[in-house]
Amino acid sequence: MKKDYSQVLADLKNKIYQPIYFLFGDESYYIDSVVSYIEKNVLTETEKAFNFQVLYGKEVEAMQIAESASRLPMMANHQLLIVKEAQQLNNIQALEDYLNKPSQTTILVLAYKHKNPDKRTAFFKNLIASPHSAAMESKAIRDYEVAKWISAYAGQKKLNISPKGVEMLAEFLGADISKIVNEIDKLLMIKGVGADISEEDIEKNIGASKDYNIFELTAALGEKNSEKTFRILQYFSANPKALVLVMALGTINSLYQKIYLCKHAVHADDRELASILKVGPYFVKDYKRYASKYGLDQLEKTFELITEYDLKSKGMGSKTLSPSELLTEMCYRIFNL
Repeated sequence: MKKDYSQVLADLKNKIYQPIYFLFGDESYYIDSVVSYIEKNVLTETEKAFNFQVLYGKEVEAMQIAESASRLPMMANHQLLIVKEAQQLNNIQALEDYLNKPSQTTILVLAYKHKNPDKRTAFFKNLIASPHSAAMESKAIRDYEVAKWISAYAGQKKLNISPKGVEMLAEFLGADISKIVNEIDKLLMIKGVGADISEEDIEKNIGASKDYNIFELTAALGEKNSEKTFRILQYFSANPKALVLVMALGTINSLYQKIYLCKHAVHADDRELASILKVGPYFVKDYKRYASKYGLDQLEKTFELITEYDLKSKGMGSKTLSPSELLTEMCYRIFNL
């Protein structure tokens, strides 16, 4: 039966166990979190001595898993069998007979990471729909959802990160939830519960520059501030590891898409505009200001330039220019539209 992350954890905390946990998807964080909770909490340390196994998909056959799962626990209510990297199992369909009639005294965890199963097949359809299973899909977050996710997680940890700090983290860390969690937990350990986290704290403890980053570059482009833009581009030229061109082009494209939407949403109030642009209310005034500096014709030509340089970044029709040189050339052309 399909359940989301919060439902799975709530049931586990209430000691409501399923015979099978099928944890799958392209985001490893939620899968690892559930596996870790089960591993630490379902059995006592004494019970683990005879009733706990960790297997790896590339090292075990499906029939071996079924045989192990069919055994009875020793001096415990359950035995726990965790199969990590289950996506590497050969002939996982060989588990079908066991999955149709699983042992009620075994908790079998299939951690199927970094990919999605083919849900069109009868085997995976049945596994996900089975009343014997808790099937949790772990979905990666989209780029535009990263800032919101960071704010929510920081709030859970009782950290107050400034809106600009959230954007810095989103730009620097990307959509890797495990990395985001590690860095926010680091800030919590350093600053303590209830702390206010400034851009300076993020620069000092995580390494994201508060002055020279894609967030500041897009702000400079939005303001048509050529001096600041090219100062940041010089930093990227001197620090090539600070620039991932494909991500930078995506972020710049997102900037101009938001400016374009802002110009068309002339009758929307700030709350509606924040929803349309998928940004926090704090940033609406910035996009309204940017929109006043660009005409629609300029924006359309800018989109053409971004597409051109996106192709060049992938080696199509580009001269032998470095990523920072390509980005500098594109920004120069944008300012001269």
